Amino acid sequence: MPADLNNQQKDSLIPFFLLTFLITWGLGAFAIFFPAQFQALFGELTDTSPMYFFAVAAPTISATLLTFVRDGWTGLASLYGRLVRWRFGLKWYALVLLGIPAVGWIAARVAGASPLKEANTTEEFFLLMFYILVTGPLCEELGWRGFALPRLLKRFSPFTASLILGVIWGVWHLPSFFVGGMEQNGMSIPLFLVNALFLSIFVTWIFLHTGGSVLIAILIHFTVNVCATIIGVTLPTLGALFLVISILVLTLDKGLNWFQKGIAR
Repeated sequence: MPADLNNQQKDSLIPFFLLTFLITWGLGAFAIFFPAQFQALFGELTDTSPMYFFAVAAPTISATLLTFVRDGWTGLASLYGRLVRWRFGLKWYALVLLGIPAVGWIAARVAGASPLKEANTTEEFFLLMFYILVTGPLCEELGWRGFALPRLLKRFSPFTASLILGVIWGVWHLPSFFVGGMEQNGMSIPLFLVNALFLSIFVTWIFLHTGGSVLIAILIHFTVNVCATIIGVTLPTLGALFLVISILVLTLDKGLNWFQKGIAR
């Protein structure tokens, strides 16, 4: 078998996306269409139940399993090594940890705030922050940006890779819109999908400027979720902000070669 074909098969993203959707959508469909049977087996599906965390962690679970099967412990070391790629400019930490919350706070004050969750004590606040960090950022990003994005960047331009991953990332969340008690339940699906698309461009931009760090992707996901959950930035406001940001990074950072194929990191 030619080496190029072998590498292409090893890096195939189809098994990753299939397994990720099978876990999350499978559990979601079970809970939605067979609620009595689901509760009998696993209890009620809430945003704190074990099966919820299992469903949310599907991208990381899939990436871990596929990497180990194909590349063994060496592959896992490389994959998880992206979590500790922290040696990049302080400006990126400042932008993500200070800039995003600051812009979110200003936007919420101007456009109106609608927090998804509230903390009444200091202890509740830190528990909520930890919960936000685990669900989404830690559970998802090793799969989306540690496994999928580098492989997409081998085949497509950063812009196209961002769009592909953004669409898949957004659609993957769909079951949560139909389960009572989930944060997405009651949100506008089109608005959520548009947000995922614009946010994907922003994450790719910083990902490429930080040497393919999954750590920075986790921090972006975390601060954006803090903006929505605690600060109360509404979905339309987030969409407008990341639309503007996407236009700016695409037009101003031409050195990134947004439309050039094969930029693997």
